[in-house]
Amino acid sequence: MKKFQFLACAFATLLAATTFSACSDDDPITPVTPTPEPETPTPEPEPTPVEPEKATYHFDIWVSVGSTGGMGSNTSYLVKGLDSLTVQPTVDFKNDGVDVTATMNMESIIKGKYYYQVPISADRFSKYQIVGNQLKVIKEQPFVKNTFKDRRYTHAWIDDNTLVLIAANGTANKVIWTKLNAEDMTILDEGELTLQVPEGDKFSTSGLARYRKSDDRIIYFFQHKAETHNFYAAFINAKDMTVEAEVKEDRADMMAGTAYGELLQDKMFFDENENLYLACNTVLPNASSSTQQFGRLLRVKNGALDFDKEYEGYRYDAGKLITSTYLANNKALLYIMDPTYTGANAWGSAYNCYYAVIDLDTDQKEEIQYEGQPLPFSEGNFSQRAVVVGDKAYIGTNPEKDQPTIYIYDLATGQVTKGLSITEGYGFNRIAVLDNEDAQ
Repeated sequence: MKKFQFLACAFATLLAATTFSACSDDDPITPVTPTPEPETPTPEPEPTPVEPEKATYHFDIWVSVGSTGGMGSNTSYLVKGLDSLTVQPTVDFKNDGVDVTATMNMESIIKGKYYYQVPISADRFSKYQIVGNQLKVIKEQPFVKNTFKDRRYTHAWIDDNTLVLIAANGTANKVIWTKLNAEDMTILDEGELTLQVPEGDKFSTSGLARYRKSDDRIIYFFQHKAETHNFYAAFINAKDMTVEAEVKEDRADMMAGTAYGELLQDKMFFDENENLYLACNTVLPNASSSTQQFGRLLRVKNGALDFDKEYEGYRYDAGKLITSTYLANNKALLYIMDPTYTGANAWGSAYNCYYAVIDLDTDQKEEIQYEGQPLPFSEGNFSQRAVVVGDKAYIGTNPEKDQPTIYIYDLATGQVTKGLSITEGYGFNRIAVLDNEDAQ
């Protein structure tokens, strides 16, 4: 009995001590929180792949075998389409590209996906497309009333589907015109311009033409062959082809293009306000050949029916203007032949041409440079290796001691980067920009 009482008292004492300890603020017992099982995170959905935006255009590179060609030279022409000119591998035409020599002239009207021209056969109007290594004949229209020589005519687009061709007739005593539907190449209308010409004189082969949308007029520049120190501009109602005004300009001997229109080369351009700038040239004093010239830029302001007598650009009296291409911000790219400057000591076929940007407001000229050095001087006075696409100008050189190369000029900054090159042994003649087959 005493043993039992002792055990009971011991148990009670232990219980009291435990209770006291559990209520102490000095030594709390932290309850154990069970660790939850890790949750498997829900995976984020993978983003839907975005298709890269397809380019709506491509570049056709025209080369000739051997030296540069153009304007009826006896050479073979190869054409290769490229999606981009910004990459830098060397482009070779060996077993690649399409040979168009037997069918097409390089001198073509280009719009959308197509080339338009009077072909080598010189008996029709033709519409072509180059796809891969194949030349496709899209539409052809035989001459009906007016006949044109291949390469020797000028043109103007009235809208996307209406094309006007203008040239002197066979005896050059009249100027004829034909309107075509560019979609199906049918002839819409044809006739001759009522221009004044001195008795017994003749017209220059083609002249130059541009359509001015703001007043629905074609501006046509031409020469009389017997008058060697002036030229003319006619302002033509595009609806009925009547001549509304005819004016004379004697601040230059000639337009930069008289025989071949703009079938290959840029000879004039509109600025953002539809003022038309025209590249012109004058034979140098005491020149041994009429090809030795210096350039000028003249202007016809928007809405005017005469030249702007207060404007005269490129006042340098040195360098013949070969091409003129509008860039942006009242600046233009000029391709200039000047053997004195380039050290070629020869006019015509020589490495005597260079590229420069001219400010149309200040008349300041700045030669195009890459990495602090001017671009190589080029051969090719019948060439068009400069095109403007978006915010870039692509400028091709055809140098004597290096590969033909394309340089890329940023219109906003003026910075120049290097693009692709072409294998030596070809004459680099033209960059053309055409819509892709699936472009809208």
